[in-house]
Amino acid sequence: MEDKISVILPTYKSEDTLSRAIQSVLNQTYKNIELIVIENGPVGKAQDILNTFNLEKTQKIKYIYSEIANVSKARNIGIDNATGKYLAFIDSDDCYEKDFLEKMLFQIKNNNLQLVTCGYKTVYSKENKLIEQNDKIKNTTDIKMYLETLKENYLFNELWSKLYLNSIVQQENIRLNENYELGEDFIFNLDYIEHVSRVGFINEPLYIYTDGQDGLKLRYRKDKFEIEYSLTKYLQEFYKKQNYSMEYIYNRFARVYYNGILNIYAKNNPQTKKEKDKQLIEFIKSDKYINDLKSIENKITEKKFKIAVKFFFLRGKHMIKFFVFINNLRRG
Repeated sequence: MEDKISVILPTYKSEDTLSRAIQSVLNQTYKNIELIVIENGPVGKAQDILNTFNLEKTQKIKYIYSEIANVSKARNIGIDNATGKYLAFIDSDDCYEKDFLEKMLFQIKNNNLQLVTCGYKTVYSKENKLIEQNDKIKNTTDIKMYLETLKENYLFNELWSKLYLNSIVQQENIRLNENYELGEDFIFNLDYIEHVSRVGFINEPLYIYTDGQDGLKLRYRKDKFEIEYSLTKYLQEFYKKQNYSMEYIYNRFARVYYNGILNIYAKNNPQTKKEKDKQLIEFIKSDKYINDLKSIENKITEKKFKIAVKFFFLRGKHMIKFFVFINNLRRG
């Protein structure tokens, strides 16, 4: 008997795309699956959409309703109800390539892995998120290298580009943090890899990610810096626990401040120029800002962050605004 894969699909007001997502799961070349659809928030048409699929296929589907509109809670409900040996995730506006599960399972079983990640393609910007130099992480026991390589290529955070062992998730009680609006998937993955010893990567775009018609799915968030900062602190604690070298962490903190400053003057920030300037002053006058940057100034190894901190961020608001001007000029 083939091993069952549980696919977890949360849905919230996604009637226009849900059917396509479900179809991409049911059309997989690998057939021993259960699809757990968790509708959260106001009752929509999810159950009606499920009823449009034929009886043989819908026997593979579990429908669960949760009145709380929280994607992490919905995913946790899916995890709690999963009976498969493996766990996969899909978002309601995305799709799998037809051999996503087959290739992911082949990689994880044939190489005795506990986690596998694949690349993905974006719908509107038409990009393939892959890693050129990926030989060292195809199958590896070097968890630190795997984490840092995926993180730097924007392939670590996501749940939906991975296949997990359900036994690890259940035994270690790994769940999504329902208090986070951003980064909860990153924390889940970090908690998971703490308990694995062998991981792998497939350098193919097996997942289809809907990035929005303008190529972006981003909106301005004033709290973005605090969220990124707290996630980096979480990563720092993980590194301490594993007794890893902290070089990567110093560079990550520099990146958080780098992006935090640019975020203030981002084009999608609706504030006036005067309000942005005030926000910058409040930001750079905090004790945390000064203490953090002084403590990592001579520990940063990534060139652009090292230059930014040493010659701009610790030189006052005028130099910081000059840095923003140069950065915007370079970006065009």
